Amino acid sequence: MNLINKLLKPRSSAIAIAALMIHSPLEGAMKTIASFETDGPLESWTSVNDDVMGGVSKGGFKRSDQGTLLFTGALSLENNGGFASIRMKPGDLGLAETSGIVVKARGDGRTYWVDLRVSDQMSASSYRAFLPTTAGEWKETSIPFEDFKLQAFGRELPVKPINPASVASLGFTIADKNEGPFSLEIEFVKATGGTEAAGEKTTSTLVDVAKGAGQFKTLLAAATAADLIKVLAGDGPLTILAPTDAAFAKLPAGTVDALLKPENRGQLVEILKNHVIAGRVTLAKALEARDAPTLQGSKIPFRFEDGRVLVGGASLLKADIAASNGLIHVIDQVLLPATKTSKPLNPSQLIELAIERGVPVFNDGKAAECAALYEITVEALRGMEGVDETTRNMLGKAVMQSHAESSPSQRAWILREAMDKTWAGLNGVK
Repeated sequence: MNLINKLLKPRSSAIAIAALMIHSPLEGAMKTIASFETDGPLESWTSVNDDVMGGVSKGGFKRSDQGTLLFTGALSLENNGGFASIRMKPGDLGLAETSGIVVKARGDGRTYWVDLRVSDQMSASSYRAFLPTTAGEWKETSIPFEDFKLQAFGRELPVKPINPASVASLGFTIADKNEGPFSLEIEFVKATGGTEAAGEKTTSTLVDVAKGAGQFKTLLAAATAADLIKVLAGDGPLTILAPTDAAFAKLPAGTVDALLKPENRGQLVEILKNHVIAGRVTLAKALEARDAPTLQGSKIPFRFEDGRVLVGGASLLKADIAASNGLIHVIDQVLLPATKTSKPLNPSQLIELAIERGVPVFNDGKAAECAALYEITVEALRGMEGVDETTRNMLGKAVMQSHAESSPSQRAWILREAMDKTWAGLNGVK
């Protein structure tokens, strides 16, 4: 216990995080949108720079000897300018049955935009997503269509999800407000995640994907010991920050064995909850928000630093691994939550904390995320000392009833009522 308590003490400084939007390629067949093995494809591309509004930035493109597209130039902020872009001429790209794109590119360390324009869109607007680069390194970045946001004249417009079937043009823009030369080399852009692949993804839960990967045996063993496996295999959606077996091996000798003991279950649950985010949070969303709240209550920061993505104190190894009930981001360290006290929560305190965190989530319209938080709490209560057998059975029935409900709101209320009854019983309230 002393070792575990020491590991759980608050850290004196903020956790540094770094980022680079490196996603694992999405599942499914790949459809080429743009490649440059010959000069022919360049005929469908054009450049548009800030000179259309009085600026003096320079930007253009050409095909390299290696069969790639070179987007180069120099950005200037003079005359209220500050952007350079290239784009395909409008046409039918045939993306109706796809769910995202993959870009293979080598940049200069600056952040670019990927632009998608739809057939009924005004010329000044586009759907945009970040394309960070590491100087001199080839990266494959996959971006789900849901991460593209509609904008016009640099301002985000009210939410209007992109319709892949209407995408008529692809492009790249630099507008990072940093004057000077830029260079982006693109090998290909492909679409992925067709109908057949999407059908396949719906059959594999987060637990199935983790088991199939073969590098999360310790994480799965810990989730089993904490009685959270059913939650991770449930409806979700959840996002898991998944430490590899090698990450757990970095902990001091004996730590994992100690955490797996029944008497330390409360601490194990808190550690695992620190690796779970309510909802389907892609890396792009986390980077934009700069942090993500875990079910444990902490906020895990995400940011770019020195060509890496850091998630809390861990380096990101792979991102956006899709499952039917959420996403997995693979990290190389275990994220130990900072706590004000090493004393584990008792059942009443756990219920109070879950309701405190769940109510604002529910009121924010995120019933599914609230239900997931409550389910993890109920499963934790079923294994805690101080909860009698009758109450355990009642909580188990509540979980089963919630699984039979199609409405996330109803699932959340079923679990909330079970927690309320448990709290009342523990505190002698009738």
